[in-house]
Order: sequence, then structure tokens, then C-alpha cells
Amino acid sequence: MNLLRLGIVPYINVLPLLEGLDEHFDPAGWVRGTPRQLAAQLAEGRLDVAMLPIFEALRAPGYRLVPECAIACDGTVRSVALFSTVPLNEIRRVLLDRASLTSVHLFQILAADLLGIAPEQQTSEAPLAPDTDWAAAGYDAAVAIGDTALEWEGRFPHGLDFGAGWKELTGLPFVFAGWVARPGVELTAADLAAFANARSLGEQRVYDIARRLAGTDEARVLSLVDYLSRAIHYRLGDAHLAAIDAFRQRLIARQLLPASTPRLDVVTPAPALS
Repeated sequence: MNLLRLGIVPYINVLPLLEGLDEHFDPAGWVRGTPRQLAAQLAEGRLDVAMLPIFEALRAPGYRLVPECAIACDGTVRSVALFSTVPLNEIRRVLLDRASLTSVHLFQILAADLLGIAPEQQTSEAPLAPDTDWAAAGYDAAVAIGDTALEWEGRFPHGLDFGAGWKELTGLPFVFAGWVARPGVELTAADLAAFANARSLGEQRVYDIARRLAGTDEARVLSLVDYLSRAIHYRLGDAHLAAIDAFRQRLIARQLLPASTPRLDVVTPAPALS
């Protein structure tokens, strides 16, 4: 069994990418943390591969995506969204979730290029939780990701789903995160196949995953099945790579990435040890 130091974000949408992965990679090497924590550990060489937001992968020289696997959408995503107490064109002050710079920068792009607004922005001191009362703190709106965004669905009168917003703006899918390997880490064809096989198994077991999470709450089971099987896409194809590059170009245009930032490559398999 391969002792790969693997960084995992403890979000619901990651679970289908983990099904059966422990049959190839020893869970003793797995580390769980927020996207920012995993990005720091990967940069420091304490992890070999991590589930990272796509912005973190783009801004680090030499990072590569594991092929055939992603956390993506093609339209509504549900788990990355802007929630507001006022109409979107009246937002003056917004709280951004510090857990993921991808969502922060995607908000900045959508605010300017889709909504035509330029509100005051504040980044949270800690990842936003379902009980975070940002409205009482004087914010008109907040950007939430992951399970918190799912908890906030329908709670506020106005909002923007970021997957739907990006689709409206560009006509493309969006890749929020993927398995990212740092420079110097070699993955064999068997390693890459293990990631792809886990994804395929997870896609087949979505109902079982939802049942494990929701128990006997049938409404939540159905909501999770819809989220994990329809809102989230787990395959990384040519359109997704084109979307990553479109995001890269918009980040460069807004000076959120250096102009020299290259396209993000995928891992090519290293020779297996004989």
C-alpha cells in the first residue's frame, strides 16, 4: 500500500472522491484541514497531493492536477454562493469566507463583470460557520462555501450561486478544486488509476454516501443525492481545463495573478518501480 501524504478537505462534496481510495493509499498518511491549511502544508512539502482550490493550484509554480478528477459544476453548484439581505445591486459591504481564496476571487470577478458592483470587502478571521451572524455585524452580504453554503440555502432573500453566475458570464463550467501534486512528487499510472477508480466508485455510491450522512432524514438524503450527483461534477475534461484557463486569464486581468502565470498542467504518470 502506498503511503502518500494526502491532504483532504472535510467537506461533503469531497466524499465521492474518497470511496475505496484507502485500498491503494494508506490512510495513515492522510491529513484533514481547510483549503488554506492544506495549501500551506503542500507548499511546505509536508503533503504530496492535496485537494486544493483551483486558485491555490494556479498561483504555485510547478503544481499539477491529477487527471480525470475534480470538484466542478456546469451551472448551479449550491455550495459556493453569495447570500444577501438586500438586492444584489444594493450590496455595499460583504464578508468573504477566508477558507478559500478561489471563492474570494471568483466573487471579485462576478461582482465586477456580472453584477457591476464594487462593495467594501472584508475577509473573515475564521471559516464561516452556519451560525455566523454576519448581518448583525453590519454586512449586507456574505460569501460562503461548502457545508455552510448548503445550510444557508433559502435562508436569505437574495443571493447568487457562483456556478450559475460563472456559467452566465462565460458559458463555461467551473472547476473549484482538484487533487494537486506538488513539484517533485511522482505518481505512477497505478496511482492515477486509483484516484480515477475512487471517483467512479463514489459516483456509483452517491445514494449510500448521502444515507451515511443523513441517516433516516429522507428529505436531506434526497437533497444530498441531488447535490452530489447533479450539482457537483467529478470528471475533469477538456471543457473544464478550458474553464480553468479562462479563470486564470480573468485573474491576470484583475492583477490577482502575475501576468507570467502559466496554464495549469495535469500529472503525467511516472514509470512504475520494477
